[in-house]
Amino acid sequence: MTQTSSLAARARVLVSAAELQSMLAAGVAPHLLDVRWQLTGPREAGRAAYRAGHLPGARFVDLETVLTGPAAQPTLGRHPLPDAQRLAAGLAAAGIDTRQPLLVYDEPGSFAAGRAWWVLRDAGLDVRVLDGGITAWQAAGGALEAGDHELPALEPVALSLGHLAQVDADGLAAFDGTVIDVRAPQRFRGEVEPIDPRAGHIPGAVNRPVSGFFAADGTLPDPDALSELLDLPADTPVAVYCGSGVSATQVIIAAATLGVEATLYPPSWSGWSSDPGRPAELGA
Repeated sequence: MTQTSSLAARARVLVSAAELQSMLAAGVAPHLLDVRWQLTGPREAGRAAYRAGHLPGARFVDLETVLTGPAAQPTLGRHPLPDAQRLAAGLAAAGIDTRQPLLVYDEPGSFAAGRAWWVLRDAGLDVRVLDGGITAWQAAGGALEAGDHELPALEPVALSLGHLAQVDADGLAAFDGTVIDVRAPQRFRGEVEPIDPRAGHIPGAVNRPVSGFFAADGTLPDPDALSELLDLPADTPVAVYCGSGVSATQVIIAAATLGVEATLYPPSWSGWSSDPGRPAELGA
């Protein structure tokens, strides 16, 4: 990929804090969605952070209730994808006009913006991610506002899912390409398993820890660094998974900025390890 095409691919996914400031000044900013969330934090931590300070005009969207479906079947994982009706209703309730361009943000280490980007793109919506999230915004001198920014609920607009590539467990077991596990190395090797039913990883997967896929300032690393981190054979299909289908989307975003369309396995290890018929591999 040439430098020009790589920059174009990156611009289709990311918006920098400086770019957003220019858009706001010109009155052409997209709808801002604050999706801050932490896997191990209190359920209301994201909304509490939003109320304490968010980008001007941003609406809060909850990952657990809008960007995730009911966890009714263990093999679908801890954070199954929402269906079209649940997603449309949640966005409409937040006053979000899905016919307009959207920009999602979180904070470094959350990965909720990646999940939001993937879910909304899969629904065919025009959405990008604020590179570096609220941290980059503040570092660039961006102001915050406190309290709730609530708009009247809208009538849900029908959404159609299936615009991005995903694979189920059978498809992943037969996947003819590179399968990437983005969890921490010790979980990949099966030395520890703090959350899911079994330790280990999907046989044949390679480990590319998601912690490497954001720089010290929270932004995505440059294309050369990402290519080195991904270390992918040329013209090889790529599938990605994590613990429950959230942090894997950060690596899918990284691949997208390089012009590579990676496939998501939404149930991830939480779904795979819940099926006793699925094998687990230990070690590196």
